[in-house]
Amino acid sequence: MAGKTTQKADVIKFGTDGWRGLIADDFTFDNLRIVAQACAEYFNDEFKARRGIIIGYDTRFISDKFAQAVAEVLAANGIKVYLSDRPSPTPTTSYNIRHMGLNGGLIITASHNPGRFSGLKIKTPKGSPADQTVTHKVESFLYKSKVKTVPLAEAVKSGRIEMINPMPRYIEAVRKYLDLDLLKNCNIKVLAEAMHGAGNGYHAEVLKGTKVPIVVMNSEPNPTFEGLKPEPLPHNMPKFMAEMKKGHYDIGIATDGDADRVGAAAPGGRFITPGEIMCLIALHFIENRHWRGALVKNIAGPMLMNKIAKHYNLKFFETPVGFKHIAKLMQTDNVLVGGEESGGIGVKNYIPERDGILTGLLLVEMMQQERKPILALIGDMEKRFGKFRYHREDVEIPLKTREKVVKELFSKLQRNARKIFRRKVVDIKTYDGLKFIFDDESWLLIRPSGTEPILRVYSEAHSDKEAKGLINIVDKMSKSIK
Repeated sequence: MAGKTTQKADVIKFGTDGWRGLIADDFTFDNLRIVAQACAEYFNDEFKARRGIIIGYDTRFISDKFAQAVAEVLAANGIKVYLSDRPSPTPTTSYNIRHMGLNGGLIITASHNPGRFSGLKIKTPKGSPADQTVTHKVESFLYKSKVKTVPLAEAVKSGRIEMINPMPRYIEAVRKYLDLDLLKNCNIKVLAEAMHGAGNGYHAEVLKGTKVPIVVMNSEPNPTFEGLKPEPLPHNMPKFMAEMKKGHYDIGIATDGDADRVGAAAPGGRFITPGEIMCLIALHFIENRHWRGALVKNIAGPMLMNKIAKHYNLKFFETPVGFKHIAKLMQTDNVLVGGEESGGIGVKNYIPERDGILTGLLLVEMMQQERKPILALIGDMEKRFGKFRYHREDVEIPLKTREKVVKELFSKLQRNARKIFRRKVVDIKTYDGLKFIFDDESWLLIRPSGTEPILRVYSEAHSDKEAKGLINIVDKMSKSIK
């Protein structure tokens, strides 16, 4: 049975984390089947020992139907498919790839993007995000063959598609990773924000058998995410931040739409940045678990990570944005913690993948281990390694003018950096966007998003005022460019 292409088919391009598009615009069933056919041809060409593919999906609009369409294409191409029977987090699918010994996985999700988006992520046999080597090969198969497909019922009856619940294996793995004996009598009060995403119920399942009091909010699936982005940042979680401000909970932990990113908040409504989270976990591993290994961050990551690595004489790496770069290092080096400013954090002795559920619960474990409130742990870290304040702003720029704005903005900043910022520049990095590092350890990064029509502006300094001031300079300059 052959599928048809559409006029929108030429927009299929893989970005920093798979292919994403607007539902019913460029992300259509026709285009998705074209991508699925290319993925099927890639898997058949790459793996002579065929061990099957798992397909997962999130809580977005008709994600289950999109996942079914992909499964039908793969099955028609002779690939054994394990199709999730429910929405499930990205790390759940990734873990099952490793546990079941599969050739990889495909996930219908647009992660933290607004509800009008959907997408497809490709995972390798290691359970890690596919890098450009893989996505370029998949792109090379686009439009080479007619789309093949087989009805779901027929494929299930013949055994080409098997419906599975991926949750139990994953829950067992996370429970083994955490120190449940330590948490058994823990009374730290936890508020878990599911953001209407695929992570709903997972924290509570992991903590079963412990005395950790946990309340989950925004647990019901909502394809629109209440009109907010399912990205665990304060402005996207007003109810969560309001509850934390009341001080009834010891810590709040949040996951994004597909639960591979983490966010957190302290009593009083103080947002804990992903940079602080990854640094706290690194210290927990070093000092409480007595583990060693390299520390990895992307170009937008915290300066604290550099300082912790130097203090403990650990190897340190900085990568471009995209967890696939960190995941690659996790497969070749002894990485202790690798993380992104966006909340995607990977840890040692686990799969080379982000996991917002596990990393959030590791903060609870650290609090119980050290018998200290989360703000005290942050305060201790700042006393030892310095106080930094991090900010990010997304500046909307239409795709048709983005290239011109970025080119002109970067040129002006590089020519007049010292005059514009009124501080000494000690380094400029251009391998992913444009990053200025100043002599007081503050920094500023500007880079176009790989998945959205926006310019991301990041900064870190020793005070909120300084960090916001750096971003404001770029914001004003970008708006003045016509």
